[in-house]
Amino acid sequence: MSRLDFPVFTHGRRDVAKIALTFDDGPNPPRTEQVLDILAKTGVRATFFLIGKWVDRWPRSVERIAQAGHVIGNQSYAHARGVSDYDRAESAIGHVTGHACAYGRAHFFDYPAYALWSALEEDSVLTIDADVNPKDFALSTATEIVEATLEHSRLGNGSIIDLHDSSERDDDYLRLSRPGPMIQALARIIDSLQTKGYELVGLDELELVESKHWRPGRSGSANDWAD
Repeated sequence: MSRLDFPVFTHGRRDVAKIALTFDDGPNPPRTEQVLDILAKTGVRATFFLIGKWVDRWPRSVERIAQAGHVIGNQSYAHARGVSDYDRAESAIGHVTGHACAYGRAHFFDYPAYALWSALEEDSVLTIDADVNPKDFALSTATEIVEATLEHSRLGNGSIIDLHDSSERDDDYLRLSRPGPMIQALARIIDSLQTKGYELVGLDELELVESKHWRPGRSGSANDWAD
């Protein structure tokens, strides 16, 4: 049964200088490990929204994310349009981490499929969109990604930034090559944000506010919904 109404968060408090970096579509060794190295060097916690099929394939990478103290969220099992397999992903993630995810993200902004996830009925998960989506997966250079992130019109206190450390597609070349420019851009993005006084935090350190509400018929980013 579909949940007919649930909150979707795109940002945290606008009066607190905190920003959450989030990464989609992993785990993806060695690219995820490269991201983890950058986060460790810069003292940043982040949130990784994982795909279940990659969790089953690379559980050790998931363990490294958890051991580093980052937040882990659920972004479906196969990342396939029209398919609601979040429960299967939850089982895969929980098998590695030992606990349920507190955060979920709709793959492809496919909220009608996401709405079928049983955890929403139990109110045991918070649904996370993002107010800053630089579409790094579609950009070919690090400079383009840096500019698309730092010059985004909604970037500011409480922002949730959506980046990608992998690909949902079963194509090893794409999976390994697509995150390259983002990884090259990441240290520059972090340095600029920290220089401006932002604290980069996991979603569990961000007080989420001003949710939008999903209702049947809504898809696409919650930023475009009129509440």
